[in-house]
Amino acid sequence: MPQAEGISSFNQIAIDGTKIKAHSSKRHGYTEDQLDKRIEKLRAEIKQYMQRCNFVEQGATDELDLETLRAEKERLERLEKEILERKAQLKERKKQLKSEHRSRHQINVKEPDARMMPSVDGPGYNAQLGVDMSSHLIVAHEVVSQPNDQGQFIPIQEQVEKNLGSDDKRSYTADSGYHNSTDLKELEEKQIDAVIADPQLSNRSIKETPTSKEELQKEERKLKRSDFVYHEQGDYYECPTGKKLFPVERNSERIVYRSNDCQDCPLINLCISSKKKVKQIHRSVNESYCERMAKSYKLQRRRND
Repeated sequence: MPQAEGISSFNQIAIDGTKIKAHSSKRHGYTEDQLDKRIEKLRAEIKQYMQRCNFVEQGATDELDLETLRAEKERLERLEKEILERKAQLKERKKQLKSEHRSRHQINVKEPDARMMPSVDGPGYNAQLGVDMSSHLIVAHEVVSQPNDQGQFIPIQEQVEKNLGSDDKRSYTADSGYHNSTDLKELEEKQIDAVIADPQLSNRSIKETPTSKEELQKEERKLKRSDFVYHEQGDYYECPTGKKLFPVERNSERIVYRSNDCQDCPLINLCISSKKKVKQIHRSVNESYCERMAKSYKLQRRRND
């Protein structure tokens, strides 16, 4: 697509989402159990109309004529087919949810793509926007059914580049709803200039030195991960008393760091529970991308203050 005149000036893009209320109401939302009950009821009604049709064909009288009876039976059969399709859609969608959320998950039989969203008090859609911060023009957009913004940053960012043309001076910002370690990894690997707010900023280990033990003793508060410092060179955490936590377990998603001995630590009651003997920190395999983004976000906030 040819690049329009002046487009190259669009180099500060904010990505944001807004919820849109669906046309259908929340009373059309059904769980799988509720769909099963409705299917059972429809089949009973279909059976009744089939019997009434048979009786009329054999000469019996009915308050409705045969043509009307057949039309109503066919309507109920179409409705049964639609509900069965919605049930299949719901079962497929539930595979993507955590097990504890599946039984209560609903599908809207009138607008199956709409999802329940508290912000619109019913079924709705999530409109994703890429907005030029200078002109406030929308330069990319998409409507999705995902209730939250997780995983939506990359698709909109790619659409912006497609619509405007690539620009190595272009930068992006987004709120904490878009924070996702997988996306942060991809952004860094592609060298995309982006700053995404961190919902766990106060708990990131991004300081140069640990919080002093004197400060913690004075405040008498529980230690947080942000009181520790992670040393990438050496792959260990340093605690406020100078002890080191080294990796002891590792899998595809996380690494567990553990201290060798905490029994003589003056901060033990503020750091670990009475049931535990040593301090452990669980670190995501993508945590380094989160830490670097957190530093970029804090730096941007200082510049804007």
